[in-house]
Amino acid sequence: MQNLADGLLFDCLDNPRLIVVVEDSRVTDLWAEQDSSERLGAVHLARVTGRFDHHQRLSGQLLSGTSVSWPIKGQAKLKQGQLVPVTLTAAARQDKPLQAVGGIELAGRFTLLRWCGGKTGQVCLSRKAGKLRVHDQQLRKLEELCQHTGVLGAGFDVVVRRSALTLGNQLDEAVFTFIQAEVTGLLAGWIGQADNLDDLRAHAQPRLLYTGPPPGVLVKHLYPELPVRRLDQGDVPIVQDAYDQALKTRYETSHGAVFWFEQTRAAIMVDIDSAASKLAPDRLGEMILPELFTQIRLRRLAGKILVDMPHVRAIKRDPVLAEIDQLSRGDPRYPDCLGFTRSGLLELSVRHGRSALDKDDTLQAVVDHLAKRVLT
Repeated sequence: MQNLADGLLFDCLDNPRLIVVVEDSRVTDLWAEQDSSERLGAVHLARVTGRFDHHQRLSGQLLSGTSVSWPIKGQAKLKQGQLVPVTLTAAARQDKPLQAVGGIELAGRFTLLRWCGGKTGQVCLSRKAGKLRVHDQQLRKLEELCQHTGVLGAGFDVVVRRSALTLGNQLDEAVFTFIQAEVTGLLAGWIGQADNLDDLRAHAQPRLLYTGPPPGVLVKHLYPELPVRRLDQGDVPIVQDAYDQALKTRYETSHGAVFWFEQTRAAIMVDIDSAASKLAPDRLGEMILPELFTQIRLRRLAGKILVDMPHVRAIKRDPVLAEIDQLSRGDPRYPDCLGFTRSGLLELSVRHGRSALDKDDTLQAVVDHLAKRVLT
């Protein structure tokens, strides 16, 4: 079966229902249109239904009656019955409701726009960026760029994410262009859809304030370097095969490496089956990392992930960790690598977002419909 050319493949260029992300000739992500009222990134005026100080969390209810939960920020004195704006960040899973953050946040790949109450915003770096900081001259350039887009005057702080920084926590020239386009697009979407925030106190019932960018717009922010083209009929069998393989517990790469994925409530276990793989241990260790991170992104694995890799001696772990950091930057969620455990397991932590691939009924329906249409 032939490989796909890199890019964003839309089943319909005007209003896509299915979007396929292809990098290094591999399907790395799949997107399908969801209910816009509960789309991740949507902003709601939610009613507080409970406060749990021992967990530092609040629970609430949306206009549709859907439950939502979010962490308490600072010393907020919110009480049951109040209406507050929240931004949806993660789908419901197991017995957990929709997850959100308090306030209004517009998320892109390189930046996060955070509403600061109508006053002039400022530019800052993510707290997860590490101990190093970008040069003062680069920060001044960022501030001028964001001031030019109008986002600071519109009342948003601009938080520059780790994914915008190089390994030395610097910004290269290409990223400045991406940031400017992303900030401009996020702000334009907000201005075009959102309610007037000055009138929030006049509302007596929960309501939807902003649906967030549709998938076709969002993926262009997340993968600005990839060209957009139409998904052809000849591409569909390749996409279907990648989707089917990502639903299986056992996965075998084109190089013969065998992975086993086991999802539990506490963590996700990934076993690299050295015995079943058709590669020598050293060669296996070299080949698995790109495939591993492709599957983590495609399957939408999140939470704690423990990987039983072929043995990596302590003196050789630094190059492995450097490669992992580079591969993590390709995932918009930017997985955190916590290093190797005492028993030699690789430990990762990935923030929750969209439903796991095998739990996404909407995506499954879209892929099945597309496959049937090609067969007929």
